Amino acid sequence: MLYSYNNHKGFSLIELLVVVAILGVLAAVGIVAYGGYVASTQRTVAQNNLHAIAMVQEDFRASNALNVYYTGGPANNCAAPGGNNCVPVIGNHADINECLFGGRDQLEEVVPDFLFCVAVGVARDGGFWIRTHREDDPGDWMVLNADNERAGPNGPTW
Repeated sequence: MLYSYNNHKGFSLIELLVVVAILGVLAAVGIVAYGGYVASTQRTVAQNNLHAIAMVQEDFRASNALNVYYTGGPANNCAAPGGNNCVPVIGNHADINECLFGGRDQLEEVVPDFLFCVAVGVARDGGFWIRTHREDDPGDWMVLNADNERAGPNGPTW
C-alpha cells in the first residue's frame, strides 16, 4: 500500500523557516525606519524649543531693562546682565523653565533628548543666542540667535 504525502496537513520546516526569515527582514527594516522617525521628531521638538526660548527671551528682555537671561549666571538672579558662556547641560533646563517660562515645564528636566543653554550675544546677532545639542551626540547641534539666524553642523538649514 502506497502512502500519499499530499494528505498531510500543516507546514514543512522549510516553509516555516522562510516565513520566519521574511518576518526578520521586515522587522529589521521597520526598526531602522522607526529609529529615524523618532530622531526626526526629537530634532523637531528641539527646534520648536529653540524658537520658544527666543520668543520668551525677547519678552524677558523687554521687561528687564534690556537685560537678557542667560544660563550660568548668578543663582536666583534671572535678570543678571552679561555672560556669554554657553554650555548645554541638563542643569540649565530648570533655570530656563523658571526664569523664562515662569515655572512651566517647557524643557524636559529628567531625561531630555537635547540639552540647551542661553548666552548673551553682541549687537550683530541681536543680543543673545541659544545653543542645543543632542545629549548622546554633541556633534548634532543647533544655534539660534535673536535675529533668527540659524547655524548647525549642516549650515543654516536645520
